Amino acid sequence: MKNVSIAMVRKIQAPIQAVYAAWTEPRLIAKWLAPGDDAVTSVTTDLRRGGRYRIEGQHVEGRAYSISGTYLELSPDRRIAMSWTYDGPVSALKGDTSTLIAEFRALDAHSTELTLTHEKHQDREAAEITRVSWNSCITKLEGVAETQCRDAGVDQPVRDFFSDGQRQIQERRNTRQLADRLEAILVHDTLGAADAAFIVRQNMVFVATSDTYGQANCSYKGGRRGFVSIIDDKTIAFPDYDGNGMHLSLGNIHETGKVGLLFIDFERQARLRILGRASAVENDPLLAHYPGARSITRVTIESVFSNCPRYVHKMKLVEESSFVPAEDAEAPAPGWKKLNAVADVLPEEDKRLAGTDTDLNKTLNRD
Repeated sequence: MKNVSIAMVRKIQAPIQAVYAAWTEPRLIAKWLAPGDDAVTSVTTDLRRGGRYRIEGQHVEGRAYSISGTYLELSPDRRIAMSWTYDGPVSALKGDTSTLIAEFRALDAHSTELTLTHEKHQDREAAEITRVSWNSCITKLEGVAETQCRDAGVDQPVRDFFSDGQRQIQERRNTRQLADRLEAILVHDTLGAADAAFIVRQNMVFVATSDTYGQANCSYKGGRRGFVSIIDDKTIAFPDYDGNGMHLSLGNIHETGKVGLLFIDFERQARLRILGRASAVENDPLLAHYPGARSITRVTIESVFSNCPRYVHKMKLVEESSFVPAEDAEAPAPGWKKLNAVADVLPEEDKRLAGTDTDLNKTLNRD
């Protein structure tokens, strides 16, 4: 029996009319209703109860799919309910007719709470695939609704750089005025010349992401000096090299798109932070500049700012990692791929590396 459901609630910084329009206008639907790097190729709608809709798309690897159904309920700026049938190559979703409900609630004149419920999946696998896909789509929806407001000339409030929780602690410790002054001095939304010069000198960056459950994750990314590229004053990019296959950062980026980057120059005792939205693309033109890269992560900058360097320990670089791929040499294999514990689950291209080692701490340089 089909009884597996998913539900999620998201706050969108756009008026309720703009969010509802993004769900009902074909030109807007085409901009967001495809997860990840999938693309919508055609949208047809008959916006009335009992009316049919059809969304045609293309998965990132090129295979076509469609989503179709009937509008069960249409309450402008309040609620949409529709049947949902996927026809495409993903076997877990094929033939699964479910029910989608989107409910809208105005939080104020400039923000909307979206509650999405997707019911009657045939099993948990189908529900989990759908959950991940919807998280990616809703992140795109936020951008479409906000852009719709700007294009329509709707005034949006200036967002406070600080969250409610941060403000509460500032008030308790009597640092709110100081925080506001430092924001005015340090925080900007584009890269300056000094910021760009600092970034291209670095050979590592710490990347913070979070999943749809709100669980934060921080990863270290390393490469040759200058491996983070400056695309323009609002965009940077860096490669994703071979890792351990868990894909925590890429998975979180796929789900929520939010990132925080921390660059640290330990020799100069300096640091720089970037907050923004990220997307990872497996066919990005920049791949040609990074031998061995699997994908390229591009970050659209929302905030960039420096921090006080006083607690940064002064250290000198001994050497860059020999594992970073290079055009003229094959990178050595990491020791953990020779562990007996993973020998039977290595990807096909790594099967030749399978071994019988048993000392996990040694392979991770922790013994």
